[in-house]
Amino acid sequence: SLAGPFVDASLGLLGAGGRLLEMGKTDLRDPERVAAEHPGVTYRVYDLITDAGPDRIGRMLRELGDLFNTGALRPLPVRAWPLSRAREALRYLSQARHTGKLVLDVPAAVDPEGTVLITGGTGTLGALVAEHLVRAWNVRHLLLVSRRGPDAPGAQDLATRLTARGARVRIVAADVTDAAAVADLVAGVDPRHPLTGVIHAAGVVDDAVVTAQTPERLARVWAAKATAAAHLHTATAHLRLGAFVLFSSAAGVMGSPGQANYAAANAFCDALAAHRRALGLPAVSVAWGLWAESSEMTGNLAEADLARMSRSGVTAMAGDHALRLLDAATEHGGHQLVAADMNTRLLAAQPTESLPSVLRALAATATGTGGTAARRTAAAAGARPDDWADRLAGLSAAEQHRAVLRL
Repeated sequence: SLAGPFVDASLGLLGAGGRLLEMGKTDLRDPERVAAEHPGVTYRVYDLITDAGPDRIGRMLRELGDLFNTGALRPLPVRAWPLSRAREALRYLSQARHTGKLVLDVPAAVDPEGTVLITGGTGTLGALVAEHLVRAWNVRHLLLVSRRGPDAPGAQDLATRLTARGARVRIVAADVTDAAAVADLVAGVDPRHPLTGVIHAAGVVDDAVVTAQTPERLARVWAAKATAAAHLHTATAHLRLGAFVLFSSAAGVMGSPGQANYAAANAFCDALAAHRRALGLPAVSVAWGLWAESSEMTGNLAEADLARMSRSGVTAMAGDHALRLLDAATEHGGHQLVAADMNTRLLAAQPTESLPSVLRALAATATGTGGTAARRTAAAAGARPDDWADRLAGLSAAEQHRAVLRL
């Protein structure tokens, strides 16, 4: 279905007895003129539906199906583009740089009647997220997984609160570092309410300076965060999920004293999100800053630790604000995001070379005020400012510095 010089080139390839069947709709030629200019060559315009008819097309499709099934023929390559990259895909198509088919993959939405699995679901953050999903996302079926399951402190009270809001909750004790256990969890989801989302909020910390780190310490932290994430990916890769959210940590992108093992495990989660996106699967890895709510991972922070973090510009996020950032992150479209409350004036007071690169643009905006400054903050960090203008406009100047940053 080419035109112009390509038709001429095709005709030039044919000798006596050759035939050119024109399936295109543009640059149609006169068969008699073609025969005069190319002796012995037959030129015919055809339309498959009109000329072949439904019965013959059916026979052709069955024959072709057999040839593809036996491997005698191979289908043209198909390249899928996320719907969010439709403009890029159409530009690529218009440049005729492709072979085969380009398709736009419309992402699945989180089905309120589907089941959302939350690891670390009975912990502080997992419980906050579970209640938020029921309240704000209208999720009605939750599978909360933790090491102690129903025996975890507060698990029964959490189930009662969620049930009172109309949710059906199943709390399971499982070791998500075990591939078989994760596979069983996924397989055990009620098919009437299939898995529609995964939130991996489980994790442990075992802090020590680098010289005191051991293989055992690394393995323990790695298993709870990275290994479990890999198992969740493997067990759900065949499912059409609406969300696959990895709770990562700012330690993985900005560093954190004494947390080399934790930073490495969370960096793996960030990379896994990129890998899933490359496979056309949903994923976002949110590198969280400090939450105000004390959890198993932050409950051991001493006043000196909090003071040191505060001096570096890190401040604690209130849970309700962090949950709004979770909503923003799942809507954003990026696969690796940082959600942290940063005091930009304290950042600006530090030597630029001492700051992680992701924070340098924020520090540069510290002298700005109001919505304009917040908009520059989002743009400098790589986010799309237009997407955030309305979201930021209603916040106070202090809250505007709490941005979701796209790396």
